[in-house]
Amino acid sequence: METSYKPTNTRSRRSAVQSENERDILVELDRAHRLPSFAPLDEVYRREPLILVRGKGVFVWDVNGRKYLDSAAGIWNVNLGFSRTDVASAVARQLRTLSFHINLLNVTTPPAIRFAAKLASLAPGSLKRVLLTSGGSESNESAIRLSRLYFALRGKPDKTVAIARKLGYHGSTLGAAALTGIERFHRYYGPPGLKVRHIEPPYRYRCEFCRDHQECTLKCADLLEEAVLQEGPDKVGFFIAEPIIGSGGVIPAPKAYWTRVREICDRYDVLFVADEVITAGGRTGKMFACEHWDVLPDIITCAKGISSGYAPLGAVIVDEKLYQAIRSGREGLAIWHGFTNTGHPLSCAVGLKTLEIIENEKLPERARVMGERLIAGLQKLKDSPIVGDIRGEGLMVGVELVRDKQTREPFPIQARVGAFLREAALEEGLLVRMAGDVICLSPPLVIKEREIDLLLARLAAALYKTENWVKANGLL
Repeated sequence: METSYKPTNTRSRRSAVQSENERDILVELDRAHRLPSFAPLDEVYRREPLILVRGKGVFVWDVNGRKYLDSAAGIWNVNLGFSRTDVASAVARQLRTLSFHINLLNVTTPPAIRFAAKLASLAPGSLKRVLLTSGGSESNESAIRLSRLYFALRGKPDKTVAIARKLGYHGSTLGAAALTGIERFHRYYGPPGLKVRHIEPPYRYRCEFCRDHQECTLKCADLLEEAVLQEGPDKVGFFIAEPIIGSGGVIPAPKAYWTRVREICDRYDVLFVADEVITAGGRTGKMFACEHWDVLPDIITCAKGISSGYAPLGAVIVDEKLYQAIRSGREGLAIWHGFTNTGHPLSCAVGLKTLEIIENEKLPERARVMGERLIAGLQKLKDSPIVGDIRGEGLMVGVELVRDKQTREPFPIQARVGAFLREAALEEGLLVRMAGDVICLSPPLVIKEREIDLLLARLAAALYKTENWVKANGLL
């Protein structure tokens, strides 16, 4: 059941590409030289890529001048919307002042210092020490290394095993990919770079423990303790989890889940790492998603929204107790970990401006209010025979498509229903991100009420086309 939609939306013909010939050249160069990722290769070479050339606010334009509302904010990250001149001015100022220098070997720059200080001031509790990176994978890779250093300095060098959750996504580098609990990221890539035990996530809609109960039984949290005991408390270094599972299907957990997780980690001297690569920067209605809980992690990893995608930037924020343990190590101890672009002055200038805008424009609160409007509007889609569940927090919402609403039976993977909906949405002028058959909605935090309503209208039209296609193909 191959999808074959080509976008026909022609609401705007304005384009940065001046001729059909130039467009054809771009397509030819792309197919000849760019190694694509996160997309089936047969599809890449069967169909032209979506080449985006311009953006403004919550909209982007492709090479043909077609306009789309980007309900995915790039890849969860363009919190401020596209092409803000105030961010561009900050970039220009920094490039004119100092284009690059290192943030290693006791050398640094004012943007790196100020960004780290600003991020620390916004972080909750005693998480006040910041290691800068270039993105989410580097941040989670860094958390692995910092955990090992912390326990080695405390005389526990064997605490190297990690516990993560199935469906969790933590990155594509060797260690971060090992933490990732999505099977397709492991096929063909050989043994992982570290030992990781994956446990079931708090997936209420499909939970074998409590999906039919009034309240969550927290059995999914107790699985953490079982895993620690089976691996050995003297072997397990950290537990890593996204506050809301993102690429695995937008799966939140109740507050009580995190309370139980914190208790278990404390009981067995296991670090709790909150992967806030998607959620930091206001997406869930708080600056950090862990602020919705009554407990704190030991480490927060973040990226994406803290620079709004205007420049590559990530960070690891560690609790003061970790820093003090490292600081009190033997004389001459250094943290032998970092990257060429750690604390890049341009990226940090962008990050500083981004955090300033998030605060001044009260974007976390805006995400809460607009998220409520989005979820309320999505409730009107619940009558669809293929909409099984709607869930999320703030402007991070998932809509799960199913074959049978009563039994929650999913569509066969080979049917590629989610892929069909994605293409139908493109026809309607809407960019959506799919996690299998889950529609992942995460528009820029600056989205307005009328744009939320436009998103809902275009999604409803795409869903209607998908319903008809599903019925025509005997999938219902």
